[in-house]
Amino acid sequence: MEQRFWPLTHDELNDSPIQVRVATVEGIFNPMDPTPLEERSLNQEVADWIEEWAEDFDKDHEITVEIYVADGRFAGREGAISNGLHNHFEYREWQSGRQLSKLLREGRISLLIGIGAITGFNLLSKAIRSSTNPVIEIIHEGLSVLGWVSMWKPMEIFLYEWWPIRRERRACRRLAEAHVTFPAVAPR
Repeated sequence: MEQRFWPLTHDELNDSPIQVRVATVEGIFNPMDPTPLEERSLNQEVADWIEEWAEDFDKDHEITVEIYVADGRFAGREGAISNGLHNHFEYREWQSGRQLSKLLREGRISLLIGIGAITGFNLLSKAIRSSTNPVIEIIHEGLSVLGWVSMWKPMEIFLYEWWPIRRERRACRRLAEAHVTFPAVAPR
């Protein structure tokens, strides 16, 4: 895939369609996929280009994908290409949804384990707190730290890891409904 246009500002991004330039129609799709054109998965580079661009669009922005085919031999295949693009992103939306569900399930399990661990470590820490022995005091502080460290994974999931997957899922949903055009002449 050959890109010729990169939006430089957020306004420029939202004022333009996603532009994909390929040498042939086959360049849009995974060449190793033997299924009919509209059932094929997209070429990974093309899919990443489209998805990354779509993730940056405003939420209410209608997405248009312009496909420029250098050899111009796509006549009569526009519907199959559009369906293939839509099918690919419907599947990616489903995959992202499953990934998000698995991550949130892992977060809930990690949270239960973390709550049990922080409770146990804090109870042990309180049980040995009254000692004047410096070794016991280090163990006391270590148990407190271990309790809070045990909450690291659930907090990482619930604070940071879920929202990029949700953004990807939203972009894929919008791309599954995107308008696909095939302009005759590619801009330089």
